[in-house]
Amino acid sequence: MSAVKEINDEVAATCSGGVGFLYGPDPDVILYKDPNQSGQSIGLNAATGDGIPNIGFADGQGGGFETTFNDQTSSIRIIRGEWQFFDNAGYSGDTTGRLGPGNYFLGASDDKITSAFRIV
Repeated sequence: MSAVKEINDEVAATCSGGVGFLYGPDPDVILYKDPNQSGQSIGLNAATGDGIPNIGFADGQGGGFETTFNDQTSSIRIIRGEWQFFDNAGYSGDTTGRLGPGNYFLGASDDKITSAFRIV
């Protein structure tokens, strides 16, 4: 079928209403349990203006089975976009501020991340 074209995760999220998701094969962000981008990890994807309101659940929304990442993140690798990470579900509480592509150790925010929002 010459009319069929494979699309990336960000375009797919935008087309499907912009719902962020966990465990994608090509993550925009990777959260790590340990410093220096090591230890157990989980991938996040979201379109611009969307995010993961609760990383404590496999669907990122608060339903489904629980993940082991609520209040467990020590370091972050941002591959695409600019993101903000929050202490509480629903993009509330203390925030990391705006972070662009790169590797981050959370310092004072270590083991507090519960939600993530993609700004750009």
